[in-house]
Amino acid sequence: MIMPVVYVADQGCSISKKGDRLYVYKGINLLRWFHTKDISQLIVVGNVAISSPALTYLLKHKIDTVFLSYYGKYKGRLVGEFGKNVELRVNQYHYFSDIANREQLASAYVAGKIQNMQTHLQKRLKRNKHPLLWAPYLQNQAILEKIRATYISMQVIRGYEGITAKNYFSAFPAMIFQTEFKFSGRNRRPPKDEVNALLSLGYTLLMNQVMAAANIVGLDPFIGALHDLSYGRQSLVLDLMEEFRPLVDNLVISLINRKEIRMEHFAYNLIPDEESTAEDIDADTKLLPVSLKPDGMKILITSFAKLVNSRFTLKNPEGDWTLRDIFELQARRLVKQIQGSDQYAPFMWN
Repeated sequence: MIMPVVYVADQGCSISKKGDRLYVYKGINLLRWFHTKDISQLIVVGNVAISSPALTYLLKHKIDTVFLSYYGKYKGRLVGEFGKNVELRVNQYHYFSDIANREQLASAYVAGKIQNMQTHLQKRLKRNKHPLLWAPYLQNQAILEKIRATYISMQVIRGYEGITAKNYFSAFPAMIFQTEFKFSGRNRRPPKDEVNALLSLGYTLLMNQVMAAANIVGLDPFIGALHDLSYGRQSLVLDLMEEFRPLVDNLVISLINRKEIRMEHFAYNLIPDEESTAEDIDADTKLLPVSLKPDGMKILITSFAKLVNSRFTLKNPEGDWTLRDIFELQARRLVKQIQGSDQYAPFMWN
């Protein structure tokens, strides 16, 4: 049975507990309720209040509860206690203290990401032979073959990751059929256009799911390989995310092309509020360049929830697995590499 993830993004609402149910109210109006035994994760977006009994209940029953800002930034999560597998974390610190180990893993992450970017481009090329798709595909294939052929230093692998990402994003204008959506390259902190706003929120939702998987298996999310250590940066989560980013890219472009997300779902140059962070605000205008309205956010969140519950066929372990299961499988593969019982292999999108 798939345990669903529940998103609550109705601004100004409150969550309270009665028995084994959580109720979502806006004023005196009941919006919905759900059995806590039927959910695996609660994600709270923006200005949503949770009663003390509800918080206590969520902690007691170990329901992963995540808080995002209204603009999609990760704020934190309700965690009863940290993973108890101290030996695994000690092994993780020791393993990542060796640069050769980090370089080998970084190469695997980047190769997986490039391969899945290639798969995304291939899927688009089946319906669209635009040269803007062909050129990045050929350029990135050559780099992918170099990575797979030989041992590469960390500096070089990071350089290849940056080059292939730039090539890949240069193909986006040819993928997007709704001409009002302009895309001139990836930008962030804050995103300057609608496509980048969608990508940033999609990646935040992805990060949250991968972070949950890392917590389940007992890894320290702050110690990674490809991404440098930095105060507050969950480097291991960012590492494990890389091979899944093209799935989010595909989702965003599909929502635009199917006209499920439209220009009316965005707001522009809003004045910052208490939900805003420094990363949301344009340094020159001191405003929020582009933001998803609640209806647009609901569409993306609902579509992402469907994505993580969709099934993908794997050869190892053989079978059809939900994407949420695959996040945990990949985290466990990393554990096996750290413990020396197996080698990490990236997820390959077919």
